Amino acid sequence: MLDNKRYLTGAWAIAAQTLAALLPIATIIYALQLFSKAGIVIYKEQFLTFFLTLAMVLTFMTIPARKPKEGTERPSAGSGNVPWYDVILIIAALGAGGYTAFWYHILLPQIGFLTTDKIVVSTIGVVLLLEATRRYAGWTMVLVGAAALTYAYFGHTLSGIFETRFIRFDRLMLLNYMGQDAIHGIPLYVAATIVAAFMLFGQMLFEVGGGKAISDFAFAILGKRRGGPAKVSVVASALFGSLSGSASANVATTGMVTIPMMKQTGYADHKAAAIEAVASTGGLILPPIMAATGFIMAEFLGVPYADIAIAALLPALLFYLCVYIQVDLEAAKTGITGWSNSDLPPLKPALIAVLPIAVPIAILLYSLFGLYQRPETSAFFATLTTLIVSLALPSMRRSWRSYLKALTATGDAVVYIAIICGIAGLVMGCLGITGLGGNLSQKLVQVAGGDVWALLGLAAVASIVLGMGVPVTATYIILVILVGPALVAAGINELAAHMFVFYFGTLSFLTPPVCISVFVAAALAKADPMKTAFFAVRLAAVAYIIPFVFVFDEGFLLAGGSLAIANAVVGSVAGVLLLSIGLVGFFVAPLPMPLRAITFATGLAALPLGATSWAFAGAGWALVIALYALQRRRRPMPFAAQ
Repeated sequence: MLDNKRYLTGAWAIAAQTLAALLPIATIIYALQLFSKAGIVIYKEQFLTFFLTLAMVLTFMTIPARKPKEGTERPSAGSGNVPWYDVILIIAALGAGGYTAFWYHILLPQIGFLTTDKIVVSTIGVVLLLEATRRYAGWTMVLVGAAALTYAYFGHTLSGIFETRFIRFDRLMLLNYMGQDAIHGIPLYVAATIVAAFMLFGQMLFEVGGGKAISDFAFAILGKRRGGPAKVSVVASALFGSLSGSASANVATTGMVTIPMMKQTGYADHKAAAIEAVASTGGLILPPIMAATGFIMAEFLGVPYADIAIAALLPALLFYLCVYIQVDLEAAKTGITGWSNSDLPPLKPALIAVLPIAVPIAILLYSLFGLYQRPETSAFFATLTTLIVSLALPSMRRSWRSYLKALTATGDAVVYIAIICGIAGLVMGCLGITGLGGNLSQKLVQVAGGDVWALLGLAAVASIVLGMGVPVTATYIILVILVGPALVAAGINELAAHMFVFYFGTLSFLTPPVCISVFVAAALAKADPMKTAFFAVRLAAVAYIIPFVFVFDEGFLLAGGSLAIANAVVGSVAGVLLLSIGLVGFFVAPLPMPLRAITFATGLAALPLGATSWAFAGAGWALVIALYALQRRRRPMPFAAQ
């Protein structure tokens, strides 16, 4: 996540590794309810305080207060100590967190009484969280948290819908740090249980060779097709992005491999960067894991996560279908071929290598969607299966140090999510205290004048703007409080409303001017960022349209009966195909501009209308077939269809 981590040696290094391993171990202990089975009562807030405290201690231990200047070399291994000022912050974090965690059962009944100890501890906890956020996520999220606190404290001086009751500073600190619906609320709970459990599964899977097996298999089946590396990028980045929870981190990880390969086969710099950025960002909305946000959505809505994943499936598949078709047609249009067999891993060995990896993934899916187990329990089943399979197969077996490395790597990765969810909880707490969420939603409805389409347009723009530069999990939490209630008040299904703001919050990573995923990919490709951004928006065109469709047609969320779902699938696929052809301007041969415009407009209409009527769906497919026949007769394909 960061490239400026402090190099620690000696006792400090051992302490950091121990604390990092302790984070997923704590998750396992709490999620499996081992304390309660032993007759020990642990409040949820005690566990969350303990978890966040460890995350902050690790932050102060491993992340320097200042980033090294450009051109400055990293510290040598022999200088890997923690400076005195960070030692003070570590002690303060342990003091505030330890006091709250160990005495919470006594503090809870007295939470409404303002006492000096609680106020001091709460203030220290909030300040340290802001500093940890600055180090890990930069000033953007700090300013978001600070703005929430400032508004909660000074809101009584405003007028209109933004006016609040007077809230004392000490009470503001106390409710945010020791309250049950703020810092230690739903976002941190999901991070400390579900997200940590899935990250452990992902790290264990990659540690035993899962990442390489999946990548080799993708190359074996797609590499020799036209535009092969780009198609591998779409598939691999989708899978990795769903696990990683960070679009920019996914771009940095997979893009290091896929972007140079795409450029080597003939894709322009900005196109290679855009393909990687879009594929990586789409992983955030792709079931079965959907990064961390799907789990938080399930908690907010009070429904099983399986319901969220099922609802998100068709829109996500349509998104990737649009990207894949455009990548394929772009390759055909510019004459980009695939790699030769000699450059690719053989299919049979790649298939044999990936089969053991499929076992824990199948266990995960069966546990989630067949047994309806809690997400963290399903992830633990999958992790245990991965461990058993790796021990049974010599090709996957690793040393005990490697399994320990998976634990510490999980802890390092989950620190970032914990800090971000902590600050998102702070924003939630302030908005809850002030009641801004409900007031702003009412104002949005008023501004829209009762027009649902106008309200959706305002919500989409607000979601993209509020999401710029903010991690997707925090973005969703903020949006679902500020914008979500307005959509529900307008009569939109609650699940569709949550999905709507989630989609557009995610699209902030691709939408200019602040498009983090694009910037990372453009830097790797040495491409122009804005040129890359506009091509990325074209590739992701369906993602900007689909949310406006599924809020009115529940068939897109795989609800409403089998006939409606079938109609949605058949009609939408035709719409996506026509839309993609129109965007690229190529099908069997280049399309003249008038025909391209007609195809694009028809696809734009067929996407929503084809799902409402079999007649519209049939018309869409009839146009696809007619267009293919027309171009095939006039001009043969220069490249074999892949």
